[in-house]
Amino acid sequence: MIQRLWLRTVLGLLAGMVAAAGVVVYLGISQQELVASLHNVSREPLFFAAAGGLVLMGLQALRWWIVMRPLLPLSYGQAFRAMMVGFTFNVLLPARGGDLLRVQYLGKRTGISRAKLLGTEIVDFWSDKWGWVASFPLLCLLGSPPSWLFRAVTLMGGLVLGVGILLFLMASGLLRRGPRWLTNLRDGFAANHWKRLLVIETVIAPLPWLWETFVIAMAGHALGLELTPMQAFAALTAFNIATTVPSPGNAGSFEAGGTLALIAFGIPKEIALAFIFLYHLTQVVPGFVGGVLVLVMEGETLFGKKSVFHWPPAPAFTPQELPEA
Repeated sequence: MIQRLWLRTVLGLLAGMVAAAGVVVYLGISQQELVASLHNVSREPLFFAAAGGLVLMGLQALRWWIVMRPLLPLSYGQAFRAMMVGFTFNVLLPARGGDLLRVQYLGKRTGISRAKLLGTEIVDFWSDKWGWVASFPLLCLLGSPPSWLFRAVTLMGGLVLGVGILLFLMASGLLRRGPRWLTNLRDGFAANHWKRLLVIETVIAPLPWLWETFVIAMAGHALGLELTPMQAFAALTAFNIATTVPSPGNAGSFEAGGTLALIAFGIPKEIALAFIFLYHLTQVVPGFVGGVLVLVMEGETLFGKKSVFHWPPAPAFTPQELPEA
């Protein structure tokens, strides 16, 4: 099992590196000019971006916390720590494997079915993508989008709508038959009332996307870039699309997608790549270190120690609703 996990991690990392190398070769980026563009970097915008990354994680944790509360009454601080743990393992594992470990992390501490927790995790993932689509019209008020961005968001909107309909059908109980794990998964989908979800989708879900758009625009000053909100959102969209390449921490794929988006706006290719690389570091390092610190303090699952934080006791289950192993 561990050997297969390491193999997937290595293969994912190679895929990301191949994507980045392909962009470098295709664009003919000069290594000398790339290094030169890193010499006159202003540090203050990068420090702001690093702090902004933690705020971004806080907004994502807020959305996930609201989605999770009907099933598990965590405090916001507990949700934020769990989000950090998941982020840390997303840096180490391909295909957002840290999100699945976050389900395991909470399931072992609370006794709630992993399938139910996974159901809310899927609802949160869908809410995140809906926030992406919902942010787009607001940013269109500040600038005209390039044609590729309009097509990408339109396609994402169609996928979000289709997945939303599927989640609604499963949560409605129309599909009642199936194994126990599927029933628990449906329970996770149905944990949130439609009024709660309406608030999440219209108010909470767009906040992380709008905030990161602002952070990217501010971070651009590190290399003298004056990015408009639409340009920053385009870069954000591009490196999120590129994360379909399952590399750990989106290494390589993040740089490839963001660089192509900025070059399309006429930004010099070496400066574009240098900026996206530095921005990626500001988003990865603080969250990764924070997650490691949480794991050191809360070593119950990995190291067999008692957690220093209080977690809610496992809810009382009927014999028919025993938590899954």
